[in-house]
Amino acid sequence: MRTTALIVALGLAIAFAAGTAAAEPSMWGFTGLLATPTADALGDGEYNVGIASGELEEWEDFSYYANFGLGQETEVGVLMWRPRNGDDMQTERIRPDRDETYLHIKRSFAPVNGGPTLAAGIFDITDEVQTTVYVAANWAQGNVVGQVDGQDVRFLNLHAGFASGQFEDFFGGVELSFGTRFDVLGEFINDDFNVGARLKPFPWLNVDAGLMDVEDLAVNVSYSQDF
Repeated sequence: MRTTALIVALGLAIAFAAGTAAAEPSMWGFTGLLATPTADALGDGEYNVGIASGELEEWEDFSYYANFGLGQETEVGVLMWRPRNGDDMQTERIRPDRDETYLHIKRSFAPVNGGPTLAAGIFDITDEVQTTVYVAANWAQGNVVGQVDGQDVRFLNLHAGFASGQFEDFFGGVELSFGTRFDVLGEFINDDFNVGARLKPFPWLNVDAGLMDVEDLAVNVSYSQDF
């Protein structure tokens, strides 16, 4: 069932296809892949709101978030975690069994001399469960497959970083862009491997579908705009 659902989601994505703008929200609200933070951040005046679930098949573990860009490199946001059933937790560090509200902030730094884009962030600032501090880096590689807001989108993006807290030690990810509306995502975090796809059928709509730890069906839908 999970595999069939993911195949259907990928098929719908390919039907629209052509990669995404870089600064799209993860399931935790902050800009990232499926669950990992990246070095990208919302630009000045940009915002997004969304809903995500890492247990869609069982209709559990829903979260709601909003993120805002302050200046060109700083992103702030809030995520409200509202699980319906706490008895089937995979990892207590990142799946609490009670309602929680997380605040986060990220600062992105432009690449120097062709190097990677870097960022530093804090998730769960108020220590509702466990404050997480992380650093992340992005390397854009491969051929240019399109442009978004005047910036080149490349076929391959590599992501890596280190964290302490709810996310532990090394994390990393790969993003393959097929044009400017469809990406294939893979990542490693907290000893889990996650795979999925990112679809942007309209400039203001982003849809992620994936398998968390190659098992649980996850979906993340967000609306993005400028204010």
